[in-house]
Amino acid sequence: MAHLVENGVSAPSNRADDGDEGASCASLLPRAKGVDSERSPLYLAIRHAIEERIADGTYAPGSAIPSEHELAAAFSTTRLTVRNAIDGLVERGLIRRVQGKGAFVAQGAAEAGRRASGFRSGVRAGEGTPTVRQLSRCLRPAGPLYADLFCIAEDDDLYSIRRLNSVDGVPVSLEQTLIPVKLFPGIVDVDVSVFSLYETYEMCGRPVVLAQEKLDVAALSTRDARLLQVDAGSLALSLECVSFDSEGRAVEHAYALMPSASGRYTYRY
Repeated sequence: MAHLVENGVSAPSNRADDGDEGASCASLLPRAKGVDSERSPLYLAIRHAIEERIADGTYAPGSAIPSEHELAAAFSTTRLTVRNAIDGLVERGLIRRVQGKGAFVAQGAAEAGRRASGFRSGVRAGEGTPTVRQLSRCLRPAGPLYADLFCIAEDDDLYSIRRLNSVDGVPVSLEQTLIPVKLFPGIVDVDVSVFSLYETYEMCGRPVVLAQEKLDVAALSTRDARLLQVDAGSLALSLECVSFDSEGRAVEHAYALMPSASGRYTYRY
């Protein structure tokens, strides 16, 4: 039986309890290296302190850093000063800001066009605004089929994510992805609405360099057709994809359904 990590059961938090957050943030400044807090601007001290915590793994790739309000309180300064400190890390690609969510560690995220790309980067390369709605996520045993594919034990966990992809608000595909947790410790803590899965794999040290895909045609179930806003029984393009790392090891199995009205496939070589 799958072990739910969302939809009623919270995933582990990246942050300390409320009573410890101030102390955790305050401890950043004394540990900052190469910064004389008496002579350097405070925003630089804060920037170096956050950068140090990223480097030593305190703030893991994909995790949220303390809020501007929390950092301002810990350093006895203003949110404007903190924002100035974080701006430099955003410009260098170490931090990614997400409206309404906060700031996240993006160190190691894949550069656009450098490696295999996912849905969002593919859409942005063309036209339209991509959105990804997470429908469910859970942990489930690999079983014999996926144990063989991923070279893991049958009772090892797979991270299962079901998502609805849209362009300019119009649903274009349903995607079910299975990921071996053994290869990506901590992946369940990464907010996949902030980072694509391919970015997440790169941040975890296993970038995707090759994908093998199989195309077919399938009739949509009533539930899937409702999500894709088409008639039940409508034909859809099905795409089964296995992604591999640089060592040739399978790291992801994905199955997507794309209604005929919006489904299209482009092959580049």
